[in-house]
Amino acid sequence: MKNTKEKIIAKALELFNNDGVKETTLRKIARELGISQGNLTYHYKTKDEIIEKLYFDLAEKMNTEMQKMTVQSSSMQVLYTSSSITMKGLYAYRFLLRDLYKILKESEKLKVHYAQLQQLRTQQTSQIFTALVQEEMVRPPEFEGEYERFYERLNILGDNWINAHELLTDQIADPVKHYVDLLVEMLYPYLTEKGKKAYWEVIQ
Repeated sequence: MKNTKEKIIAKALELFNNDGVKETTLRKIARELGISQGNLTYHYKTKDEIIEKLYFDLAEKMNTEMQKMTVQSSSMQVLYTSSSITMKGLYAYRFLLRDLYKILKESEKLKVHYAQLQQLRTQQTSQIFTALVQEEMVRPPEFEGEYERFYERLNILGDNWINAHELLTDQIADPVKHYVDLLVEMLYPYLTEKGKKAYWEVIQ
């Protein structure tokens, strides 16, 4: 059974996702839970504290899911599986992406963590691309930093797909799969014939 703090976090996530951060006040969260605002602020004094808690909950859950990911038959499968894990997590906490830049601008703690996380993800993606080249799935880079810049483009899409979905493609039945496929499709021009075969096996 959830305790009060867990109920506050669960309800805040629901309201942030549905109504947005700006429209969701501490008073509204308390009212939806049927508790006093004083009871809520005993556990979380500000809305920013709740947002920070949700941010780090997401980061922890995604790290846990990544660690559970089994060794796959190819780096292509690793890339697709890790992308799916990431985007499923982001969709469950989609308010964070919807208001990402404002949230990071207003919280130095989250901004620092996000920057560190991006460095880690860049290193991990670089390792995947090195393996893809070694497995002859993708062609070798044609200029220094080519695949690092490719990851930067992936990251821009990864940070903004929620807004694109909600503004332009909200009729898609399975937005997570749609945008995972869109993300991985960006790799296709770099694939060798061996890589293309692995690609179609993975996405099907």
